[in-house]
Amino acid sequence: MFGTAYSVSGESAPPSTGAASAPLSEAELIEQLSAIGYLAGTQRASDRQGITLHDPQRVAPGLNLITSGHGPVALLMDMDGAILHEWRAELAQVFPDHQKLTGAEEARRNYWRDARLLPNGDIVVIWEFFGLFKLDRDSRVLWAVPKPAHHALQLTESGEIVHLQAERKMIPGIAKKRAIEDLIVVRDGDGKELRRLAMSDALRNVNWRRLRKAFWVRSKERGYGLDEKSVYDPFHTNSIWLLSSAEAARLGDPFRAGDALVSMAMLDTIAILDMEEGVTRWSQQGPFGMQHEPRPTLDGRITLFNNFLTAERSSVLTLDPRTRRVTREYTGPKTAPLYSRRSGRVQVLPNGNTLVVETEGGRALEVAGDGSVVWEFRSPYRAGESGDRVASLYSLERVDRSRTSWLNSRREDASMQ
Repeated sequence: MFGTAYSVSGESAPPSTGAASAPLSEAELIEQLSAIGYLAGTQRASDRQGITLHDPQRVAPGLNLITSGHGPVALLMDMDGAILHEWRAELAQVFPDHQKLTGAEEARRNYWRDARLLPNGDIVVIWEFFGLFKLDRDSRVLWAVPKPAHHALQLTESGEIVHLQAERKMIPGIAKKRAIEDLIVVRDGDGKELRRLAMSDALRNVNWRRLRKAFWVRSKERGYGLDEKSVYDPFHTNSIWLLSSAEAARLGDPFRAGDALVSMAMLDTIAILDMEEGVTRWSQQGPFGMQHEPRPTLDGRITLFNNFLTAERSSVLTLDPRTRRVTREYTGPKTAPLYSRRSGRVQVLPNGNTLVVETEGGRALEVAGDGSVVWEFRSPYRAGESGDRVASLYSLERVDRSRTSWLNSRREDASMQ
């Protein structure tokens, strides 16, 4: 996926690599153009696995919902590493009429990218580029939307589903052929689309093409090593979070409840978008690079996974959106510093700790306010043809136990059988 970096200026772009020999589905075309390859596993597996550190007095309580590159499955794990529940479904079950079953069944695509848990045990899932779907607690398919959903989703306080979706279209400023347009899509609980916002529209008032030129200068200087397909993936939006009333209040003016906090890796930019007006309220390019998952903190700042601190180091960076200055940066333990070239996540926990997911390393850390690690998980799951790679840990979300009372009813049902 990585190769020669290309300079982009105005309408210029590298020459087309030629037309495909046969028609491709929309999902295939988007996957073919995608600038950053997210794989089932990239790093060699180590002998360390499971829960390697747990300070019960300092961790945020709850359970952990996991999706991983090892298969089409979501797991609910307790703080000591025991698996309490599993959801699993193959692509042919979820999307039986999809045009590209064989491609998705390859190991590099046969996993779920993100999942969110509902209080009754249902989950909503993204299968990268193939669609969005909902399973009940027994893994029965409740509904499926075969659209090119990707990266991330959110369940709002009002019960709406927010996710990213892609389509191919001609975008002003991107020459010669259709590029990937990222969309923020809002759906009701049954998967029906309610509204959408295109990134190229929402970013018009901040001149995203100027940000794009600056990105390509940074890319060359910092050695991102992106190939020619990157030109046709101008945003690579990889995170979406609609602000709650409390989060907007902590951030202060000009942010409002319902605004969308987004990350665009191919611009080195995070932004807050007005979902009603379709404009950008605030944006910042760098000092982070190829970043993921910005989230509002409890003290009115924004924290994110900074993939490119250096060519071989990542960090969790926190900035003040008013001054635009970095206020904290966490790079991991000296013996095992953070690094994930692709993906990565952060979650701000109710006790003020931060849950950090180092995707390519298959590792999750809970970090206290003083920078000490109070919990660590190293994935026991493997990927790759020979099973020698640690499976990419795409999501590990701390879930409040109030959302898992259905587990008790399952145990009661099982004991009566």
